[in-house]
Amino acid sequence: MDISKIELPNVGVLATKLNENIIQELWQLVDDAKEIDEPYNKKLSGNITLSLQLKNGEKILSQILEEMTTKYQESYGIPFNYLRTGKENYITVLDSLWVNFQYQHEFNPIHKHSGGYSFVIWMKIPTHYKEQKNLPITNSSANTTSISNFAFIYSDILGGIREFAFNMSDEAEGHLLLFPAGLKHQVYPFYNCDDVRISISGNLGITISE
Repeated sequence: MDISKIELPNVGVLATKLNENIIQELWQLVDDAKEIDEPYNKKLSGNITLSLQLKNGEKILSQILEEMTTKYQESYGIPFNYLRTGKENYITVLDSLWVNFQYQHEFNPIHKHSGGYSFVIWMKIPTHYKEQKNLPITNSSANTTSISNFAFIYSDILGGIREFAFNMSDEAEGHLLLFPAGLKHQVYPFYNCDDVRISISGNLGITISE
Protein backbone atom coordinates (compact mmCIF):
# COMPACT_ATOMS: atom_id res chain seq x y z
CA MET A 1 0.00 0.00 0.00
CA ASP A 2 1.41 3.36 -1.06
CA ILE A 3 0.91 5.99 1.65
CA SER A 4 1.75 9.63 0.99
CA LYS A 5 2.73 12.12 3.66
CA ILE A 6 1.18 15.57 3.28
CA GLU A 7 2.41 18.44 5.44
CA LEU A 8 -0.18 21.16 5.96
CA PRO A 9 1.13 24.74 5.53
CA ASN A 10 2.34 26.44 8.68
CA VAL A 11 4.84 29.09 9.71
CA GLY A 12 7.98 28.58 11.75
CA VAL A 13 10.80 30.55 13.34
CA LEU A 14 14.37 31.26 12.28
CA ALA A 15 17.52 31.20 14.41
CA THR A 16 21.10 32.35 13.91
CA LYS A 17 24.26 32.72 15.97
CA LEU A 18 25.60 36.27 16.02
CA ASN A 19 29.31 36.83 15.68
CA GLU A 20 31.38 38.13 18.57
CA ASN A 21 31.78 41.64 17.12
CA ILE A 22 28.00 42.07 16.95
CA ILE A 23 27.63 40.77 20.50
CA GLN A 24 30.19 43.26 21.81
CA GLU A 25 28.38 46.12 20.06
CA LEU A 26 25.11 44.98 21.65
CA TRP A 27 26.74 44.90 25.08
CA GLN A 28 27.78 48.51 24.49
CA LEU A 29 24.15 49.38 23.76
CA VAL A 30 23.19 47.76 27.06
CA ASP A 31 25.84 49.75 28.92
CA ASP A 32 24.63 52.96 27.26
CA ALA A 33 21.05 52.15 28.25
CA LYS A 34 22.12 51.77 31.88
CA GLU A 35 23.61 55.26 31.74
CA ILE A 36 20.52 56.82 30.15
CA ASP A 37 18.20 54.78 32.43
CA GLU A 38 14.89 54.95 30.53
CA PRO A 39 12.72 52.15 32.00
CA TYR A 40 10.61 50.31 29.44
CA ASN A 41 8.60 48.10 31.81
CA LYS A 42 5.28 49.93 31.38
CA LYS A 43 5.23 49.09 27.67
CA LEU A 44 5.82 45.38 28.30
CA SER A 45 3.92 42.52 29.91
CA GLY A 46 6.82 40.99 31.79
CA ASN A 47 6.84 40.56 35.56
CA ILE A 48 10.54 41.33 35.81
CA THR A 49 12.69 43.80 37.73
CA LEU A 50 13.83 46.03 34.91
CA SER A 51 13.60 46.62 31.17
CA LEU A 52 15.42 49.49 29.47
CA GLN A 53 14.95 51.04 26.06
CA LEU A 54 17.88 50.58 23.68
CA LYS A 55 18.78 53.26 21.15
CA ASN A 56 20.76 53.21 17.88
CA GLY A 57 20.32 49.47 17.39
CA GLU A 58 19.57 49.91 13.68
CA LYS A 59 23.26 50.41 12.88
CA ILE A 60 24.10 47.05 14.42
CA LEU A 61 21.12 44.89 13.49
CA SER A 62 19.65 46.25 10.24
CA GLN A 63 21.59 44.01 7.84
CA ILE A 64 21.10 40.91 9.98
CA LEU A 65 17.36 41.51 10.33
CA GLU A 66 16.98 42.22 6.60
CA GLU A 67 18.62 38.90 5.77
CA MET A 68 16.52 37.09 8.35
CA THR A 69 13.18 38.53 7.17
CA THR A 70 14.06 37.82 3.53
CA LYS A 71 14.88 34.22 4.45
CA TYR A 72 11.66 34.00 6.45
CA GLN A 73 9.56 35.09 3.49
CA GLU A 74 11.33 32.60 1.23
CA SER A 75 10.72 29.81 3.76
CA TYR A 76 7.23 30.52 5.04
CA GLY A 77 5.74 33.44 3.12
CA ILE A 78 4.68 36.71 4.70
CA PRO A 79 3.30 36.19 8.23
CA PHE A 80 0.83 39.05 8.18
CA ASN A 81 -2.25 40.14 6.23
CA TYR A 82 -1.05 42.61 3.61
CA LEU A 83 -1.11 39.98 0.86
CA ARG A 84 -4.86 39.67 1.36
CA THR A 85 -5.29 43.31 0.38
CA GLY A 86 -3.07 42.93 -2.68
CA LYS A 87 -0.37 45.13 -1.16
CA GLU A 88 2.71 43.01 -1.61
CA ASN A 89 5.32 45.77 -1.51
CA TYR A 90 6.44 46.47 2.03
CA ILE A 91 9.50 47.31 4.08
CA THR A 92 10.34 46.41 7.65
CA VAL A 93 11.36 49.04 10.19
CA LEU A 94 12.89 48.48 13.61
CA ASP A 95 10.10 49.97 15.73
CA SER A 96 11.32 49.13 19.21
CA LEU A 97 14.33 47.63 20.95
CA TRP A 98 14.83 46.93 24.63
CA VAL A 99 16.86 44.89 27.10
CA ASN A 100 15.37 42.73 29.87
CA PHE A 101 17.04 42.06 33.23
CA GLN A 102 15.32 39.02 34.71
CA TYR A 103 16.05 37.61 38.19
CA GLN A 104 14.97 34.36 39.80
CA HIS A 105 11.22 33.88 40.30
CA GLU A 106 10.46 36.56 37.66
CA PHE A 107 8.70 35.69 34.41
CA ASN A 108 7.10 36.84 31.18
CA PRO A 109 3.50 35.60 30.93
CA ILE A 110 1.97 34.46 27.64
CA HIS A 111 1.87 37.43 25.29
CA LYS A 112 2.38 38.55 21.71
CA HIS A 113 4.01 41.59 20.15
CA SER A 114 2.96 44.28 17.69
CA GLY A 115 4.22 44.68 14.15
CA GLY A 116 5.17 42.05 11.60
CA TYR A 117 8.17 40.30 13.12
CA SER A 118 9.71 40.11 16.56
CA PHE A 119 13.04 38.78 17.77
CA VAL A 120 14.95 37.89 20.90
CA ILE A 121 18.70 37.77 21.48
CA TRP A 122 19.95 35.90 24.54
CA MET A 123 22.92 37.77 25.95
CA LYS A 124 23.50 36.11 29.32
CA ILE A 125 21.92 32.91 30.69
CA PRO A 126 23.27 32.17 34.21
CA THR A 127 21.35 28.91 34.64
CA HIS A 128 21.22 25.56 32.85
CA TYR A 129 17.93 23.89 32.00
CA LYS A 130 19.23 20.45 33.02
CA GLU A 131 20.02 21.70 36.53
CA GLN A 132 16.76 23.62 36.74
CA LYS A 133 14.58 20.63 35.87
CA ASN A 134 16.27 18.59 38.62
CA LEU A 135 15.30 21.05 41.36
CA PRO A 136 12.82 19.75 43.96
CA ILE A 137 10.10 22.00 42.55
CA THR A 138 10.29 20.15 39.22
CA ASN A 139 12.00 16.77 39.43
CA SER A 140 8.87 14.95 40.59
CA SER A 141 6.64 16.72 38.07
CA ALA A 142 5.29 15.31 34.82
CA ASN A 143 6.43 18.53 33.15
CA THR A 144 10.17 19.17 33.37
CA THR A 145 10.55 21.09 30.11
CA SER A 146 9.06 24.41 31.21
CA ILE A 147 11.10 25.64 34.16
CA SER A 148 13.51 28.45 33.17
CA ASN A 149 12.83 28.06 29.44
CA PHE A 150 11.54 30.26 26.62
CA ALA A 151 8.49 28.78 24.91
CA PHE A 152 6.12 29.40 22.01
CA ILE A 153 2.41 28.69 22.51
CA TYR A 154 0.23 27.92 19.49
CA SER A 155 -2.79 25.95 18.28
CA ASP A 156 -2.35 22.82 16.20
CA ILE A 157 -4.65 21.85 13.31
CA LEU A 158 -7.04 20.08 15.71
CA GLY A 159 -7.38 23.18 17.88
CA GLY A 160 -5.18 21.81 20.65
CA ILE A 161 -2.74 24.06 22.49
CA ARG A 162 0.89 23.20 21.83
CA GLU A 163 4.09 24.42 23.43
CA PHE A 164 7.56 24.46 21.89
CA ALA A 165 10.31 25.23 24.40
CA PHE A 166 13.85 26.49 23.79
CA ASN A 167 16.22 25.18 26.43
CA MET A 168 17.99 27.95 28.29
CA SER A 169 21.69 27.62 29.13
CA ASP A 170 24.91 29.43 28.28
CA GLU A 171 24.79 27.55 24.94
CA ALA A 172 21.91 29.85 23.93
CA GLU A 173 23.96 33.00 24.49
CA GLY A 174 24.52 35.02 21.32
CA HIS A 175 21.63 33.41 19.43
CA LEU A 176 18.94 35.47 17.72
CA LEU A 177 15.47 34.02 17.22
CA LEU A 178 13.12 35.67 14.68
CA PHE A 179 9.38 34.92 14.66
CA PRO A 180 6.03 36.43 13.61
CA ALA A 181 5.05 39.15 16.07
CA GLY A 182 1.65 37.56 16.60
CA LEU A 183 3.12 34.24 17.74
CA LYS A 184 2.41 33.92 21.45
CA HIS A 185 5.30 33.10 23.74
CA GLN A 186 6.39 33.20 27.36
CA VAL A 187 9.45 32.96 29.59
CA TYR A 188 9.25 30.70 32.62
CA PRO A 189 10.97 31.65 35.91
CA PHE A 190 14.25 30.15 37.07
CA TYR A 191 15.30 29.37 40.64
CA ASN A 192 18.29 28.97 42.98
CA CYS A 193 20.36 31.59 41.19
CA ASP A 194 21.00 35.18 42.29
CA ASP A 195 22.56 36.21 38.99
CA VAL A 196 20.64 38.08 36.27
CA ARG A 197 19.44 36.78 32.91
CA ILE A 198 19.87 39.39 30.18
CA SER A 199 18.09 39.34 26.83
CA ILE A 200 17.43 41.85 24.07
CA SER A 201 14.09 41.97 22.26
CA GLY A 202 12.67 44.02 19.44
CA ASN A 203 9.79 44.49 17.03
CA LEU A 204 9.87 45.10 13.30
CA GLY A 205 7.03 47.25 12.05
CA ILE A 206 5.64 46.97 8.53
CA THR A 207 5.39 49.91 6.15
CA ILE A 208 3.74 49.61 2.75
CA SER A 209 6.03 50.68 -0.08
CA GLU A 210 4.11 52.40 -2.87
